Amino acid sequence: MKRRTLLAASLAAPWHPAAAQAQQRVAWVSVFPLQQVKEYLAAFRTGLAAQGFAEGRNLVLDAVSADGDPRQLPAVVDAVVRRRPAVIVSQGGAIFEVRRVTDIPVVFGFSGDPVKAGLTDSLARPSRNLTGVTFMAVDLNGKRIELLREVSPMARDVMLMGDPVHPGVELEVEASQATAERLGLRLRWAPTRTVHDVRDQLASVLRDPVDGLVVLPDSVMLQSRADVSAFAARHLLPSISGWSSFARAGGLLTYGPHLESSFARLAYHAARILQGTPPSQLPVERPTRFELVANLRAAAAIGRTLPLSIIARADEVIE
Repeated sequence: MKRRTLLAASLAAPWHPAAAQAQQRVAWVSVFPLQQVKEYLAAFRTGLAAQGFAEGRNLVLDAVSADGDPRQLPAVVDAVVRRRPAVIVSQGGAIFEVRRVTDIPVVFGFSGDPVKAGLTDSLARPSRNLTGVTFMAVDLNGKRIELLREVSPMARDVMLMGDPVHPGVELEVEASQATAERLGLRLRWAPTRTVHDVRDQLASVLRDPVDGLVVLPDSVMLQSRADVSAFAARHLLPSISGWSSFARAGGLLTYGPHLESSFARLAYHAARILQGTPPSQLPVERPTRFELVANLRAAAAIGRTLPLSIIARADEVIE
């Protein structure tokens, strides 16, 4: 899609100067196509409504996407800035382009460590004009290994896949490795900087087989969730990740933050800023609600029966 076409398609609400005087403008910026993040955008809208901000009454929400092409982000962000929103909300990897905007408050939803990523100097007292929610919960990594072992008690070799430059990834690998060693598993770390790396690492399993796949919740793996799920089904491998969208794409299990709740908290931050609170007075939040999602169709596809103990604990069961 050409840049001019992209920008026209990405901006959801038309520009009405008269209406803008009575309504506050919020921009949502994502590198992913809006269709891929529609659940999170819906949760954000619901969260805004709960805070008293409704589109068409006192709010204009511009939903903006680079349509999956990071090279389009600079032009998309420039278009957003020209509209002078009161708040920019950035989701995923788009934050690294949005953070160059220093004169508009920015609220981020980020799956990594915001301090290591250079988004803030402190979670408790955010620096500059950025605050938001981190979806990273390092202690859940060990739990995912335990769940995989519960599904596959005879497993001995497991592949851990994830973006090696994702801020905080070394903590996730360390936590996963510690649990694997305690359970007597050999954990193979498979760095996946790009979607092509994901495919290469999956191909390596054909040469050096493993008994299961653990997928870190980062943007590269999110883009690859369909490929990973299809590979796992084809080769009868149990798999687990941290985001429910992985299970809904055909993965066996997910355990991690309840992302819809987290995106509703982004709305809380945005609403506070619209009401006059500076970002520096809004601490960066960690997840407080988590969910276990089990996919029975995926279990059947790999010839497994999920333990009743997992099904009973699951917040969602895909049948």
